[in-house]
Amino acid sequence: MSSPSPQRPAEQALYEPGIQTLAAEPLRALQEERLARQLRRVFAEPVPLFRRHLEAAGIRDPRDVAGLADLARIPPLKKSDLRASEAAVPPFGDYRGSLPASWVRIGQTTGSSGRPTLIVWTRRDLEIDYRAAARARWRWGLRPGMVFAQAHPHGLYAGGWHMSHGVEFMGCLDIPSGPPATAEHRRKVVRLWQRLAPDMYRLFGNAGVKYYETAVEMNLDPARDLRFEQAGSHPASQFEAVSAGLEALGMLGSACAEKNGAHLCEDLAVVEVIDRRTGHAVGHGERGNLVVTILEKDNFHIRYDLEDLVRLNLDPCPCGETHRRMFYDGRVSDAVAVAPDGPDGRIVEMLPIDAALLLHEFPELAVPSIEYQLVRRPQPGRALELRVEGPDDAAGDLVAAIARRARERLGVAVEVELVARGALPRFDFKAARVVDEAG
Repeated sequence: MSSPSPQRPAEQALYEPGIQTLAAEPLRALQEERLARQLRRVFAEPVPLFRRHLEAAGIRDPRDVAGLADLARIPPLKKSDLRASEAAVPPFGDYRGSLPASWVRIGQTTGSSGRPTLIVWTRRDLEIDYRAAARARWRWGLRPGMVFAQAHPHGLYAGGWHMSHGVEFMGCLDIPSGPPATAEHRRKVVRLWQRLAPDMYRLFGNAGVKYYETAVEMNLDPARDLRFEQAGSHPASQFEAVSAGLEALGMLGSACAEKNGAHLCEDLAVVEVIDRRTGHAVGHGERGNLVVTILEKDNFHIRYDLEDLVRLNLDPCPCGETHRRMFYDGRVSDAVAVAPDGPDGRIVEMLPIDAALLLHEFPELAVPSIEYQLVRRPQPGRALELRVEGPDDAAGDLVAAIARRARERLGVAVEVELVARGALPRFDFKAARVVDEAG
């Protein structure tokens, strides 16, 4: 584990104010200096996958990339490229920026889009990850000495280790509760929370729902007895953080009190948002793929496409931070194509967050939590198909109201199937909100 964070005054507004309030030009100069250093490493050490990729793009010397604008000459790399490298040069591939003797931790990705890839960290890598995470949690109000409860899984996924050690790095008391796998485990965790009264919780929504329901079953009031109000939270809480994946930068950014996008760690990563079909950068508020170049870690990436769909907020933030803000919308793999009626033949992509924000406007669906699925067919339909848990009474009126609101908010028709509470699956960690069905 990395050494503890230097103590900072609790009243300090930002974790690293000197970096987080850099003006645009000095920040860009810092990015370009760090980018040049990483490119020199690619050719000098070398890092074979990145060197081959750069040379194929016509970049045969680090000086061929004169600044950030030249990054667009490099086609993005994807997770499939990392898998291919690991298959060709097992087990770690040929894209690592450091030697095995310097590695202190290993993990692997979840494998949600294919075979899991391996992740390695040096002590410096962990230090960078923890600093980025500390900035994020400081914005949320976490301070040294507080008690922090979280339910990330530990083990090979490594997210739990990063969460735990990052919180401990800040000088907080960590309660690594783990996913709510069994009823007995859930009851033990709830009893511990009741004893310790955590100052802050950070749980995936579906884990929060299960712990909330367990507390109620134990005749506890979660808000009063546990200081726990996670369940039923607004789906927009998804926008409070954005990640570049544990293989790149686990906590790329978090939202300040303005709650209008997550401030990025732009001194640690060059962040781009591109149209995956054209490769061109998209503008303010437009949805596109998240592409990152990692600047300070030993094990880094050059123009890595996370295949996540995000939006940039380019407006200045009243909080005083100068790093841009971003909204995380979802995975490309979770996009559901809809072909609305119209002469232009356009295809609209819908994500689970689009449905969640819509459904949250209906209290009878939102308490204690919104449980829903998007149904995806082999060919785009004229309407977005939603399967939603809700009350049996007045079902017809509710379905009609959701359909009207969808037209207003999303600009597409929806077909809603109301199902009974408890009919849809629950998940211990990340919820699967898209189901593929034939027809």
